[in-house]
Amino acid sequence: MSGGGLRERLSSVTGVWEGTYTYLSPAGAVLDAHRSRQETRLDGDRWYERVVYLRDGAAPEVLDFRARFDGDDLVFDSADFEGGARLVDGRFLVFPYRWAAEPGVEVVEIITFADDDYKARIWQRLRDGRLDQVTVIEEHRVHGEEPETWH
Repeated sequence: MSGGGLRERLSSVTGVWEGTYTYLSPAGAVLDAHRSRQETRLDGDRWYERVVYLRDGAAPEVLDFRARFDGDDLVFDSADFEGGARLVDGRFLVFPYRWAAEPGVEVVEIITFADDDYKARIWQRLRDGRLDQVTVIEEHRVHGEEPETWH
C-alpha cells in the first residue's frame, strides 16, 4: 500500500478523541450505540492507539493497537489483528483489517479527516463476503488532554 503523507497526517491528529459509535444492520436498523474515547500517539516509526468503548451500565472495554511504518505504509501485525492503512487524497484513510478470532470476517474502515479536530469513520463489516454490519463513528479532538504513556 502506498500512503505518501500518511505519517504527516497521523502526526497532525494525535491526541485524545471522544465520540459515538452507532452499529447498524445492512438494512439500517440501529443495533447498538455507545460513547468512546480514543488516545493516539506517534513515536518515531511506531503508532500507538487505545480505544475505550463506554457503554452505559458496563465496565469500559479497552483495546490497544500497535502499528509500525514500513516506508510510507502503516502496518498492524499481531497474532490477533492484522491490517494496513493507505491515505487517499491527503484526508481519507482506507484501512482494511481482520481479527484472527473471527475467521471469515473482514472489515474495511474509511476515515475522513474533515480537519485536524473532527473525523468521521465508517466500518463495513463483511462475513463470508456479505455485508454483515455497518458502524458509523463520529469523533472530535479533546484539547488540553494528552494520551497516557503506555506501550
